[in-house]
Amino acid sequence: MVRVKNVYLPVADMAAAVRFYESLLGLAPQVVDGERWAQFKVQGVTFALGGMGETPEGVDAGGVVTFEVEDLCGAVERLRSCGVTVSPVRDMGDHGRTCWFRDPFGNPVQLYAR
Repeated sequence: MVRVKNVYLPVADMAAAVRFYESLLGLAPQVVDGERWAQFKVQGVTFALGGMGETPEGVDAGGVVTFEVEDLCGAVERLRSCGVTVSPVRDMGDHGRTCWFRDPFGNPVQLYAR
């Protein structure tokens, strides 16, 4: 692993969620991409809000940790060789590539590569 890329919460109404974190916690958004994604920097860590299209299937609450990796294909192969079901890799163009899986306890974990 390279680093923790971000931790994000799934939200159904991005505008309302951004307003909530701006007005109640004083967080200033770095990026807002419509209903898809919003991110804030908090003491060097990226906290984000993921719209329903950005969040792993079946996740509608709780957090998702994203680990940045140097070799996404290699990481996916290692996971699959250990019997872990991994989503298809999604190419986000200039934003990188991502996929996700569930840990043994059912928590969604996302991998990201530039």
